[in-house]
Amino acid sequence: MNEPTALPSTVVVPSTRSLLTATGVALVVALVVLTTTVLPAEYGIDPLGTGRALGLSSIGGASAPTVIPKTAASGGPITTRPTGYKVDAIEFTLRPGDSVEYKYRLDTGATMLYTWKTSAPIEFDMHTEPDKGGAAASDSFEAGTKNEGHGSYVAPYAGIHGWYWKNTSTDFVTITLQTAGFYTAATMFAGPEPTDMPVSDPPPPPTF
Repeated sequence: MNEPTALPSTVVVPSTRSLLTATGVALVVALVVLTTTVLPAEYGIDPLGTGRALGLSSIGGASAPTVIPKTAASGGPITTRPTGYKVDAIEFTLRPGDSVEYKYRLDTGATMLYTWKTSAPIEFDMHTEPDKGGAAASDSFEAGTKNEGHGSYVAPYAGIHGWYWKNTSTDFVTITLQTAGFYTAATMFAGPEPTDMPVSDPPPPPTF
């Protein structure tokens, strides 16, 4: 077994009394700094008048700083909504030449997450119908031909917002759509009259 190595002669281990003395001095210094500079500068508290003499009191003022919530209105990432979000899932099968529209009612600034897939590439158009202006004022945000789409959408104005799909192939095509967002209703356009579709609250969390 190796013998323990002795400490070099230059290492001095302070005594308990020396440690207590040093700790006490540090506490006194910290208290002085707190009273003479930190309290006047940060909180406007100047019990000794040193903050006023050093010009520190004007930095912090006499009151605590105001906390501003970082919402979207103040440039932050949070947008609050008056109600909870909804979820929806639906599947369509289109014959060759058939088309369907499926739209959600969203208020201005409401967010929706979506994912859709098809069994074969299909013609689509993600567009809107605003409450002010109707179909004549519609905006199209994405269009083309593909077999899936995923993303998030923030409604630029109140109205109905969603997708148009048309099967231009010679085979049947199945469309699966899943969404979650701050919409209040869904409408399907697949015939002479629109059809109101149900949307649901999110399912409860699983229990273990």
